[in-house]
Amino acid sequence: MLKFLVRLINHLKTSTSSSDFQCENELNLSLKWVDPKILPKKLLNNPSKWNPKDAGIDEDYLLRSHPELTNAKSLIESGLLEKILCGEKNLYTGIPPINLSAYLDGLRRGAKDELKKHNLSALEHLATFGRERFEQRQPLGKDIDRYQPNNKKRVLPIHQDIEKVSQILIVLSSQKARRQKCIKTNGWTKILYGDINNLKDIWRQLQLSTQNEALISFCHASDQINNLASHHILLTFNKRPELSLLTSDEDFHWSQNPYQPPGNLQNRSRLTPWRLISRGAIGGLVTMRLRTLNSLDLPDKKSDLHGLLLELCLQIILKDLTIDHISECLLTRDIKSNPLIPEVASPKDWLYLKRFNDKEWSTTTQKCIQTILKPGASIHSCSKMPGCHEIRWNHSLQENILVSIMIPFRDKSNTTKLCIDSIRAYAGKTSYEIILINNGSQEPETLAWLDEQKNNTDTKVITIDCEFNYAKIHNHARNYCRGNYLLFLNNDIEFKSNDILQHLLNPFGLSITTAVGARLLYPNKSIQHQGVVIIKGERRCVLEPGKYLSNPAIIETLTPLRVQEEFTAATGACLMVKAADYDAIGGFDEQLAVVFNDVDLCLRLRNQGKSIVVTPKVEIVHHESLSRGKDQYGASFARHQRESGYLRFKHRNYFRDGDPLFSEKINPHSTRYQPHIEVRSAGSVREKLISTWRRNKWQPSSQRPIIMFAHFDSSGRVRPDIFPLLEQYNKHGDIVFISSSPALKWHLRTRKKLQKHCCAILIRHNEGYDFGSWMTGLNWIKNDIPVLDSLILTNDSFWGPISPLDDLFQQINASKASVIGLTDDLMYFPHLQSAFLSFRKDVLASETFWKFWDELEIWPRKRDLVKHCEVGLSVSIEKSGFKLESLFTKNSNGNVLHSNWRQLIFEQNFPFLKVSLLRDNPTRQNVDGWEELISAKNKWLANQIQQQLSRKIKSQKKQNLP
Repeated sequence: MLKFLVRLINHLKTSTSSSDFQCENELNLSLKWVDPKILPKKLLNNPSKWNPKDAGIDEDYLLRSHPELTNAKSLIESGLLEKILCGEKNLYTGIPPINLSAYLDGLRRGAKDELKKHNLSALEHLATFGRERFEQRQPLGKDIDRYQPNNKKRVLPIHQDIEKVSQILIVLSSQKARRQKCIKTNGWTKILYGDINNLKDIWRQLQLSTQNEALISFCHASDQINNLASHHILLTFNKRPELSLLTSDEDFHWSQNPYQPPGNLQNRSRLTPWRLISRGAIGGLVTMRLRTLNSLDLPDKKSDLHGLLLELCLQIILKDLTIDHISECLLTRDIKSNPLIPEVASPKDWLYLKRFNDKEWSTTTQKCIQTILKPGASIHSCSKMPGCHEIRWNHSLQENILVSIMIPFRDKSNTTKLCIDSIRAYAGKTSYEIILINNGSQEPETLAWLDEQKNNTDTKVITIDCEFNYAKIHNHARNYCRGNYLLFLNNDIEFKSNDILQHLLNPFGLSITTAVGARLLYPNKSIQHQGVVIIKGERRCVLEPGKYLSNPAIIETLTPLRVQEEFTAATGACLMVKAADYDAIGGFDEQLAVVFNDVDLCLRLRNQGKSIVVTPKVEIVHHESLSRGKDQYGASFARHQRESGYLRFKHRNYFRDGDPLFSEKINPHSTRYQPHIEVRSAGSVREKLISTWRRNKWQPSSQRPIIMFAHFDSSGRVRPDIFPLLEQYNKHGDIVFISSSPALKWHLRTRKKLQKHCCAILIRHNEGYDFGSWMTGLNWIKNDIPVLDSLILTNDSFWGPISPLDDLFQQINASKASVIGLTDDLMYFPHLQSAFLSFRKDVLASETFWKFWDELEIWPRKRDLVKHCEVGLSVSIEKSGFKLESLFTKNSNGNVLHSNWRQLIFEQNFPFLKVSLLRDNPTRQNVDGWEELISAKNKWLANQIQQQLSRKIKSQKKQNLP
């Protein structure tokens, strides 16, 4: 190994181009692969004597997979090894083609442990453990697991009243010998076969159809159609009579082995003009109404099916007809025979695409988009990405452009100076002015530097002295801008490539573009930002695809990150907006002082029917957080929660329906477009009762609600403060105490104390947490539920009551809602927090209520428990038409019992304090003065809380003793 490395170093010293380095007569590989992490050490040490068997390569399987090899040792000299390493060829027919650098980068924990334990290179692992894992469908790697078959079977309900219309499947091929391939009817009224280079015959046959509403679907002779495809399509069009065009997801035949199941599911979304132009983003089985097809300019012939669909879809979408996408895999594609531009593509896929004439695709696109192409704008093919295009705009032919670059800052003049210097070095020939927005700077060096800047003719310095409010600052500065384009730029941005303003202006060559963002890099060259996606049903509001990715081998597989891509939003750290469009919507919303003001701006711009585009054609470094830091704790976290809640409420349609430009089948936590894997529960929750006690002669009554109180303590103890709380509850209802602490069975004195306040005590094993306890209590009392007017579910997560509960129960009784909670939460989906819920008689009698408890499942992770139980209960009840009300909060976001505890207690007379706030305080909220505040209302409770906290501190100190 040492000898080889010495020879390598000597070669590099004399080589004129290290990137073209080849180990002649030894490795016959590019320099980038000469890495022991990628290739076996034996191969690097002595290539001439290396045998593939040494790396665990199955020679018989290798030769069957690659008949062109004379023997296994010819793997290197044939050049095949380099193609395997690049992902242009499969190692075996049963393993997907994948760049070995990407494979190594994406290995999952178990696979990484194998690699380290056995000291393997990426090639050795792929040939042995990797192959075994993949064939057994075990987790292997983030970028290779997507090639596993899509086995999720969906059974569709049969709709007897569905309106039947004619469904015609058109099967096209340029190979006449294959065009008569047998396709089962499976619901299709008729199947028409034809040649792509003679479309007149197909159009003539369609005219014989008497149904103008007939649904026409297109596929290739080599495609395989989902057996339920026609039913999915019919259901979708019946639900939406106005629909003209429908697309779907698909997967690929990626292996030469005909018995290998398809994979690499392409999770697409609804078509847009931008995505059709930049990357021909047409997916799966394309269906349109016959009346829509008849309204188009139909071509007589095409070279391939993608070219035909591209022309038809562009015409439909530019007519502003209604289109949609169904996130179901309706088609399996053989990309060798029927090309298209994948969302996620292996290097091998791009090689297949190079076989086709994409000049026709470019010509088609150019012809169809003339109505939205500005003078001076043109489309240009991407050389390494067949079928993909870049918009360039020579704006001097249309208008005089002036870009107003707005840069807010507070002190840290060196950071801002670096930004300004980079603008002057790399902005290019486009005219611009710099608007420096001084937000309360006080450092003498900053003030001196600002005096210097005032002497520059291209610079204005304006001052606004206020608390930092990004939206307000920019709205103020807008009044001083002369430009017809506004560039919002953070002061920790550094331009690194030439003509950046021109690259940001290029997407405006399409008249539908309203704002353009850019790929931003961290100083370590990984992606910091490249577009924003709205996420529904999760804790997070947004996702930034590509974030933290740095390996080119991974980025090159993700088509949306390689082209000028339309996103729902982009970061304001570097965002160019048409000044007229900005003014038309009133600028930034100043209620979003720090975060999400840029997302809100983009969403409002999109609501005007315009597009937000992000370009990767620049090199811009964002020294993120140099100026402001993160919002993870304390007051900044609480403010972040408030502003994200405001965004969720203001744009609730997006958070209810999901991002229209992002597939619901993509993992909402993945920045590399991985498929969403549905989390499975650990089974149904069981009651697991140990003992029960019921007060003699007690019977539920319509006069008093049942209050089910869930308790848990690992030692089986009951906190002293709980007894006064139960005493207060007992004034207003009958208490059923349900403990998931089996040890309580042996605490006889504690149980006797509980019996003073409770009508029943149930003890069980802990399964399903509080929801399991409530389910157990509901089932135990189920026969008595019909006599109740209301029922309350609560737990021991509160310290209280801080003040008597009379006022709380008066509010509950006065409410007109069917379900009443104390606080609400917009996170995930709008719901009531489950620590205290009151249910009226109508809900208790509903099928929805009991179905929820009958189907209750075990969720080991807390976030899944919250999503499926706390959120799921509110969502299912509200969907059934019942009214929900929160007594103390309206449209709050996150755990308001932590972030807003002081205002709740002091201003709204909230009767509880969350135990986890003082015990754990996970977001480091300011809890100073809690004791004085509680003591003023309930001194005994404050003392109890303090004692419990002191015991916890002592216990922690004992555990930390050496």
